[in-house]
Amino acid sequence: MIQHMNLVFQAEGLSVGEGAFLMACCNHTDAKGYVIAHMQQIADEAHMSLRSARDQRAKLEKRRLLKAGERFSPKNGAQLANLFRVNLDLLASMKRARTDYGPSLVEELTFNEAPEENPSSDPPAKSAAPPSPPPADLAPPPADLAPPPADLAGAGGAKSAPLLLPSSSPSSPAGVPTATVVTPAPEPQGGEREAAAPEVSGADVVVDAYVRALGRPLVNGSRERLRSQAVQLLAAGYPLAWLAARAAEMPANGWLDLVKHAEASRVPLPGQAGPAGADGAGGATPEQVAALRAQVMKGAMM
Repeated sequence: MIQHMNLVFQAEGLSVGEGAFLMACCNHTDAKGYVIAHMQQIADEAHMSLRSARDQRAKLEKRRLLKAGERFSPKNGAQLANLFRVNLDLLASMKRARTDYGPSLVEELTFNEAPEENPSSDPPAKSAAPPSPPPADLAPPPADLAPPPADLAGAGGAKSAPLLLPSSSPSSPAGVPTATVVTPAPEPQGGEREAAAPEVSGADVVVDAYVRALGRPLVNGSRERLRSQAVQLLAAGYPLAWLAARAAEMPANGWLDLVKHAEASRVPLPGQAGPAGADGAGGATPEQVAALRAQVMKGAMM
């Protein structure tokens, strides 16, 4: 314990070896001074050899400052850690008398003397001279050429106030620049632009039919691959309704390639199959595409 180590520091009449051995023991003492430690451990912490540690132990036992006993295992007779006890009462009685070591640095510091003025300190700075007026060419424009204040420009004065720029027109009087009015661009009506509704193509109808039959959303890579196959088949002349029906058959059978399924399908093509339209919908009009997509969505909700 730190309190027992402090007793060793304050004790008088201990040799260097005895003090080091007691300090190592007090590093492990309990409240009553008992220590359980190996002799080698005490010797290492006292920075001495094992033989020197045994000599110091014998001296301390002779002075009744320490008592030690060897311990052995009851099972196999092997030697265990030694049991020591430091005589705390005798060690406390060896406390040296209080010694005056002279004034310390803290005791010599006083605040009785008045602080000396520093003659080398800089004199107080002189008050700064008032700023000189700006040159005539940097002076603000006359009042008649200045823009109107915000309260006279109407509710939107901060935005619609005209910007006045000097003009070197020969018609202006000498030395007085004229003002050129720059009108700000009109803001778009209705605030922000409304986003245009995305155009639905026939390939999207085919993908929707597959997703509804699958029952869960597709990741972007799978969706783009299926949409690319639908565009290819629609461009080849496959009808949109027939191709959407074939896409809806794929999830139940575990098929992933729409091109192979469409080519191998035995369902006959309707008679209105024709060349692909501009929107890749197999000749279907935009109204037919929207109606077919609504039919697909309605069928999935039933």
